[in-house]
Amino acid sequence: MALPFVECAATNVLPDFMMTGGSDMKTNKIYAWFRRYPLMICVCYLIFYLAAFHWLEENIVPRYIIHCKLDELIPFCEIFIIPYIFWFPYIGGAFLWFYRRGWDDYKKLCQMIFTGLTVCLAIYYIFPTGLNLRLASSPHETGALYNLVVMLRAIDTPTNVCPSVHVMNTVMVFQAVCSLDNLKHRRATIAAHFVIMVLICTSTVLLDQHSIIDVVCGVMMSFVLYGLVYKVEWKTELARRKSLAKSHTKERAHI
Repeated sequence: MALPFVECAATNVLPDFMMTGGSDMKTNKIYAWFRRYPLMICVCYLIFYLAAFHWLEENIVPRYIIHCKLDELIPFCEIFIIPYIFWFPYIGGAFLWFYRRGWDDYKKLCQMIFTGLTVCLAIYYIFPTGLNLRLASSPHETGALYNLVVMLRAIDTPTNVCPSVHVMNTVMVFQAVCSLDNLKHRRATIAAHFVIMVLICTSTVLLDQHSIIDVVCGVMMSFVLYGLVYKVEWKTELARRKSLAKSHTKERAHI
């Protein structure tokens, strides 16, 4: 049975020229296919993004090295390869979960993340960035976790790093989860996603995959796009959160 939002999926995402109902049979077939399989919008964007990112990796040479003094104080910790790799199923699972919740929630998550990724591609093209934090592999370093880090670095070059996609997408998922009406008061669920977000964001710097600057830029991107997609009135939202924090403090005082 089709999900209730499938009927309106294509009309909210597909371009106008695909909704005109013209005589172009090929266009109509594409429109009908997306209407039947709205999840394929994610798949198609993923193909586009990976192709564009690969082109940037192969053709654009970094001109700006991202670095700050704080980066030199952060130790390398190979155990954080676990949350770093966990990012991949976490983000994919988030799309599936929001898809099952309904079109409105799914659409907002897609709009936020896909817009962010597209902006990142443009930034990587206009301001090609690189990293010089990674030390050469040492033959004295052994262990499964360290070997995973070596494998990661073999396929993930220190280019196109600012802003961090790992950080931006993780924070976006957390923001989207916090915006769900039926989850706002489920502290355990929110806390679990918060811990996951912190671990993933921390892993990017503890593995020398990113500079602190990349992390900050990724967080800033997520807040800007979250505000635009979810139409957040920041003054009202901050006042609401401040009031909520005070009420929680009073409850604890009574206990």
